[in-house]
Amino acid sequence: MGTRSSSPSLIPATRCCSDLVSPAEDAAETSVDLPLLRLLFTPKPAERAMIASMATVAKRAKNLFSRDWKSDDDDDDDDDGDGDGDGNYDSDSSDDAPISSLKSKKKTPPPKKAKAKPAKKATSAKKAAPKKKATSAKKKKPTKKSTKAKPTSSSSASNWLSASSELYSQCDKGKLIQSLLARWWYAYQWPDPKCIEESTPKGYNALDGFPGVYICAEGGDVGKFIDKRDHTKAPSFNNFAKKKSEELKEMLLGAMEEQLKDLIKYEGEGTDTEKSLKVLQKWATKLNCAKADKEAEKVLKAKRLTLP
Repeated sequence: MGTRSSSPSLIPATRCCSDLVSPAEDAAETSVDLPLLRLLFTPKPAERAMIASMATVAKRAKNLFSRDWKSDDDDDDDDDGDGDGDGNYDSDSSDDAPISSLKSKKKTPPPKKAKAKPAKKATSAKKAAPKKKATSAKKKKPTKKSTKAKPTSSSSASNWLSASSELYSQCDKGKLIQSLLARWWYAYQWPDPKCIEESTPKGYNALDGFPGVYICAEGGDVGKFIDKRDHTKAPSFNNFAKKKSEELKEMLLGAMEEQLKDLIKYEGEGTDTEKSLKVLQKWATKLNCAKADKEAEKVLKAKRLTLP
């Protein structure tokens, strides 16, 4: 015991103060006796009080530091939430309000207004009013002024009359003309090839599909037409209406015979077109031509129409 030094310098300097709490371990490493260690490291009562106060101060500082750290995290979260948008939104006042005050309040419906019932006197007065108007209307006499309705453009267009429309709808001669115009190329050929000039005018070309018609291709009249067909024999209403019904009848019967030949040649017998042609042929055969001419004259005279 006397040979060992009691100086605390025998304890390694690298040891931390917290390691000195276990005297047994320190004794094993430094080979210092336990009684001496207890004398050296046993704190006095004043030192114990100071150590206890320092421990409480450290604990409080730790708690304060953890609270400040949490508040900083919350502030960062709020900043991240406000970053979506302009960043100038104000906090809602409802955040500071207690939860109990945020409960939905029941909306009380507004009091129903009592409908004012109309007085019986008013209804009786209203009912009596139309009777007075009726009596006053009876007393008024209609004026004798007669206003003539002026024909409008639409009415005049609908009432427009023509010789063709009247003959087509009201007499047999009109039916003859209409039926012949539908198949005139079976009755005769127009224009007559004998009447067409063989040479074409200078600077003009013959128009395909229209014999006797020429179109200018040179000079200052490019695009203009020359028609050398005989229009007095053209298949038109005006030319056919000037003919007698007997002549129209012969032309129509001849046209239908030629049409029936072509129809049977290309489509065979028993078609619907053949049946309708035979019905028309039977009607034309029995037609009284003299009566048809007189009827046509009466129709035109009644409507004050003349053929051009």
